[in-house]
Amino acid sequence: MKQVLIITMMLCCANAWSQGLIIGHNCTDISQVPPAFIDSAKAHFKCTYGHTSHGSQIVSGMQIMENNDPVLFNFASDRSYYLYGNGEPLPDSVLSFWDYVPEGDLGNPDYSTWATRTDVMLSNSDGAYDIYPHGRNFVMWSWCGQAATSEANINLYLSLMTTLENNYPDVTFIYMTGHLNGTGETGTLHLRNEQIRQYCRDNNKVLFDFADIESYDPDGDYFLDLYATDNCDYTGGNWADEWCAEHPGDPLCETCSCAHSRPLNCNLKGRAFWWMMARLAGWTGVAPQNLTVSYDGSDIVLNWDEVPGAVAYQVLSSDNPDTGFTEDLTGTFDGTSWSTPLPAAPELAKFYCVTAVY
Repeated sequence: MKQVLIITMMLCCANAWSQGLIIGHNCTDISQVPPAFIDSAKAHFKCTYGHTSHGSQIVSGMQIMENNDPVLFNFASDRSYYLYGNGEPLPDSVLSFWDYVPEGDLGNPDYSTWATRTDVMLSNSDGAYDIYPHGRNFVMWSWCGQAATSEANINLYLSLMTTLENNYPDVTFIYMTGHLNGTGETGTLHLRNEQIRQYCRDNNKVLFDFADIESYDPDGDYFLDLYATDNCDYTGGNWADEWCAEHPGDPLCETCSCAHSRPLNCNLKGRAFWWMMARLAGWTGVAPQNLTVSYDGSDIVLNWDEVPGAVAYQVLSSDNPDTGFTEDLTGTFDGTSWSTPLPAAPELAKFYCVTAVY
């Protein structure tokens, strides 16, 4: 029998989001993100973010990060800053981030006006966005309490997002879950958030999982089943206060103006935002380490180290890695070992890739 050559690859497929790109509580350790991808995101994306008070939590966290590292996390949050004083375009080293543009949120003043305002902005149909031709290619909207609604209203949200995506294929649209309201795992809010999550998984969308970040402390302890709220309260205490009391001086607890919540919550969301931007810029996430291959007499066996924060893994293969890893062998699973029977008559070299799913 011919022998197959197995070559292991600790290389992940760029932007291969098997179940959408879900940015949640596992995406807040900014030390894992290569700065080059943050720089790339700043150069490529021209952002708008429509929100009201709860949505400002992301920006508050971003501002703390910029204060601490004004070079790496530099962003300009007002349209007037698109051009510097000499009329030159904003440099690639600064993220162009139109904050509160357009006005409103996903449920204010109703469940559809946000989409109309987005269309007007991107098309510049009213002439109010004269600098749009310089490029808005990233649109994000948040909820401010209205996600705890009917299934029909969430379907409307998803449908309007799809229409915008179809009309503006060169724009990245960010989906979002609603903030926690203390109703736990059986409440209407959780059902609607799960509806949004499932749609994003099924349709390969980008989701900033606002509620998931509020459901865990930085150690991974879970509080949604204890009726956690957006203020980080739960039945028995406040997880943000408790965590910061146990970690005095931790940068995650740095004071900031965090609407309706604790600074820890805002700081986590700011980090998750930049993690998302790096992923959108091509970072594949934390690759599994110590990937090994063996043959046990009947099966090819791959093993690798667990990636902190990964919810699943995906094994892909290729006969020629120069053309990419396009053959999905497994879907996703949560173990750190995978095997497949050796082909009866293997003739070609086989290359494997394991990627973590967040």
